[in-house]
Amino acid sequence: MDKKKQSVTRMENPYIQHKTLESIREFKYKRKLKRRMQLIVAAGIMLILLVGSGLVRNYYTLQKLEDQKVQAQEELESLDLRQEELEYYIGLLEDEEYVAKLARSEYYLTKDNEIVFSFPDDRNPDHTEVTEEEAAGFEEEETGNEE
Repeated sequence: MDKKKQSVTRMENPYIQHKTLESIREFKYKRKLKRRMQLIVAAGIMLILLVGSGLVRNYYTLQKLEDQKVQAQEELESLDLRQEELEYYIGLLEDEEYVAKLARSEYYLTKDNEIVFSFPDDRNPDHTEVTEEEAAGFEEEETGNEE
């Protein structure tokens, strides 16, 4: 198609030229303002992302530390119970009657004119259970460290 001939002729006078220039300046000013606003918004978004990523990273670090704290508290409680148990057995070992009973039951020591009968299903003394638990605990720690 050929270009259509303009049916309206444009007037070339100073007023029209002034209005055209004013219109062009206004368009350029609005475009400049729009770009400036886009730049400000982009900078704001970047700032929010920068601060937000730090907050998220700190939140996850805090969660890990809280988990470690809970685990450490549980371990502390179990170690406190273990210490109380061991202190109980230390107290028993300070009692001469208990030590004599222990020596007779474990090492088959006897008093004068006493006979000891040992049966296979005799129960182990209390202190052997504690030492067996310690050995099992140390073995678990060693296997845990190897992994």
